[in-house]
Amino acid sequence: MEYAIILDKISKSWPGVLALDEISFQVKKGTIHGFLGPNGAGKSTTMNIISGLLPPTSGEVKVLGQNVQGLQNETQKFIGFLPEHPPLYLTMKVRDYLEFVTKINLRKQDYKNFDVNKCVQEIIERCSLQKVEGRLIGNLSKGFRQRAAIAAALVTNPEIVILDEPTVGLDPVSIIEIRELILSLRERHTILLSTHILHEVSLLCSDITIINNGRILSSGPIEEIKKTFTLGRVLKTEVETWSDDKKDYFFNQFNIDSLDINKKSNSVELTFYLKDMEDIRTRLSSDLINMDCGLLAFSEEKIDIESFFKKITEKDNLNRI
Repeated sequence: MEYAIILDKISKSWPGVLALDEISFQVKKGTIHGFLGPNGAGKSTTMNIISGLLPPTSGEVKVLGQNVQGLQNETQKFIGFLPEHPPLYLTMKVRDYLEFVTKINLRKQDYKNFDVNKCVQEIIERCSLQKVEGRLIGNLSKGFRQRAAIAAALVTNPEIVILDEPTVGLDPVSIIEIRELILSLRERHTILLSTHILHEVSLLCSDITIINNGRILSSGPIEEIKKTFTLGRVLKTEVETWSDDKKDYFFNQFNIDSLDINKKSNSVELTFYLKDMEDIRTRLSSDLINMDCGLLAFSEEKIDIESFFKKITEKDNLNRI
C-alpha cells in the first residue's frame, strides 16, 4: 500500500497547551480521507503542520516519501492547501487572482516554460468559474468564493489537496456543488478533508481518521472502524399499546443500553439501543406480541456515522475525566 501522507508521533505544544499528543496516521494515495473531530480537536493544527506552514514540536511528517520540513518552500509543488479561512484578495478579479497565485508559486527555472494562461483557464473550467472569472472576488457569493479558493489550491497541479472545512457556512445548494467538485478532484489528486460535518464524510470518504483532544482515536476504512467500535444493534418497533411497567422486563431479558419511547396519536414507537450485536429480533418481537403490545412494525436501523462519531468521542471524553 502506497501512502501519500504519513504522520509519525507528531506533537505540537505551546506554553501551557498541548495541542497534539503524538498523533500518527496515514493517508492512502488516490483516496478522499476524512479527518474528523469536534471544534478545537486539533484538525487545523495538524493540517498546518502537514502543509509545512507550522513546524511540529516533535515527530515527523512525510509527503510522498519526503520529509515536509526538508521541502522548505517547495511544499506547494506537492500540496494544495485550502485553509478554513482562505486568504482571498477581495479587490481582485477571479482570473487575475488565479494568475497571481500561479506566478508566485512558480520557481524561477519553471517560469519561462510555463503557460500561465493555459493553466488558469483549465482550473477555471474544472472549478466551474467561467461565468464569474471577470468579477471581483469581493462581489461573489460565498459558494463562488470557496470555488475560487479551491481553484487557487489547484494551480500547481499538486498530487495532494488539503481541504480544511470546505463547506462550512455555505447554503445547501453550494454545499452540494462543492461536494461534487471535491468528488471530481479524486480523479487526479489525493484529498485530505477536514470537517466536523459527518454527513459530508459518509458521502465523500472511504477512509477516516478521528481526532479528539489532540489524540487520534482511530484511523482506517470507515466500515472497519465501525466494527472496531461496536455500538450494538438499533432495533425500531411500532406497537399499538405500551405501558412503562413493561420497561423493566425488557431490560432484564435483553442486553439493552437504552430505550427511546415516542408516543404517537395511534401507536407508540420504541427504539431499542443494544449494547452488543446479538441478534435478538425473533425473541424481542415474540415478547412484544406475547405481552399484548400489538406489534405493528419491526426494523433494524443502520448506525449512521454521526451516531458512531458521537459515541466514540463521548467515550474518549469520559475516559479522560
